[in-house]
Amino acid sequence: MSTAIEREKDVEELRRIALALEASNRHLIGMLEAKCKELESLKGSENELQMTLSLIEQLTAKQNKAQADSVANRDGETTKHKSSRNNKNERSRSGPTPQPNLPVVVEVCTLDEADRTCPKCGGELREMKGQFEESNVIDVEETEYVVKYIRRQKYNCTCGLCIDTALGPERATPGSRYSRDFAIKVATDKYLDHIPLERQVRIMARHGLVVTSQTLWDQLRYVAEQLEPISDALLAHVIGQRVIGLDQTGWPKLGAGRKAKPWQMWCLTAPDVVVHRIRDDKSAATFKQLVGDYVGVIVCDALATHGAGARGSPHITLAGCWAHVHRKFQEALEDHPAAQRMLAWISLLYEIDERAGDDIELRARLRATESVAVLDDMKDWLWQQAELTTLALGKAAAYVVANWQRLIVFATNPRVPLDNNGTERGIRGPVVGRKNHYGSKSRRGTHVASIFYTLFETAKLHGINPAAYIRQALRAADRGIILLPWQEPQ
Repeated sequence: MSTAIEREKDVEELRRIALALEASNRHLIGMLEAKCKELESLKGSENELQMTLSLIEQLTAKQNKAQADSVANRDGETTKHKSSRNNKNERSRSGPTPQPNLPVVVEVCTLDEADRTCPKCGGELREMKGQFEESNVIDVEETEYVVKYIRRQKYNCTCGLCIDTALGPERATPGSRYSRDFAIKVATDKYLDHIPLERQVRIMARHGLVVTSQTLWDQLRYVAEQLEPISDALLAHVIGQRVIGLDQTGWPKLGAGRKAKPWQMWCLTAPDVVVHRIRDDKSAATFKQLVGDYVGVIVCDALATHGAGARGSPHITLAGCWAHVHRKFQEALEDHPAAQRMLAWISLLYEIDERAGDDIELRARLRATESVAVLDDMKDWLWQQAELTTLALGKAAAYVVANWQRLIVFATNPRVPLDNNGTERGIRGPVVGRKNHYGSKSRRGTHVASIFYTLFETAKLHGINPAAYIRQALRAADRGIILLPWQEPQ
């Protein structure tokens, strides 16, 4: 069995143990030298010899215990780290990750004719019926672009009055040279996996397909036109909810230069729905254009144009985002430890909501009692800190004071979330795409981007394959049906 020292891997800890052993050995040698001198003077007294041997045993035992305790203490200090690492190792040893969504292909591996000879006697190796060594391997089938020569069979009747022709494959648009699946792949590559069209052109060239980015754009435009009614229906669905989220981010004008004012991507969310619209700006007028007729609560940040837009719509109530508050006090914490007090209060608000879970009635009761009590506790402190206008802590507190009425809306409405994180997650995909293909070249490009981002992000929320959903939605559109992501194809 290995000792604690043998198991120790940390070089610095082993060095410290070695120094301790060296010091202990010097002390032990000194004791032995003194005892040897006494033994010599006693001419070999057996009693003294036994005392010395006993002392050596005691010192050795004490030294070993000290070494073991040292390593044990170090082990105790890193228990959490090692436990976490061990848990990860246990998960990695628990077996391969199940892949229920992948198709299974059975491949039988056989010996070549030349290898079917026994190396012992030279006889023929025969198949052992039903006997295999079995395993599985995750493989990939590389994308292949092909030209399909389509021959649509014609049919006629002996009466001579009827001729019919078999249907051909689904195309991106009637008469297009490119299939519908080709167009769907272009769309998913750009708006789901963030691959710019020019990069797609180079990838396709490696597979033997010569095509231009304009051709790829045409496929996107054709498909987006067919999907536009779904995007409009999703916006109407969001506007019909009692509580929604709203956020916006810049969307570059590709090719317009760095000084060009960017468009703005607006994101509207309701539970399980994300809608994107790209507009000229983030003004109050644009706010009114998008949600001016809305009736209910909008969770958003403290942008002044939101307030200005809502003032002209008496049926809109704006609710604040506690995640924004948390970030401001987190930033102030480094220079102002007192900010930890506010962070603790915010954590309490989230803990109260977590206890309620999805129970709306319980959440209403807890918020009306416990959450309100937390708000009362923080209020006086916030107003005092807000007077420190030149400090980061004071600025964070002043932000809360200025937006207090919006931030406490959740206390009287259990359907209002504490933050707008759901909307921020919904806008994350387009932000990643923006970093890769740098926005849109034209107004039409922003419209197409809005449609695809709306459908893809909503499909992701429902846990369905976005490409498969688009395929089903297009087939439904062929029949004049609007198929929403949570609906079953008819």
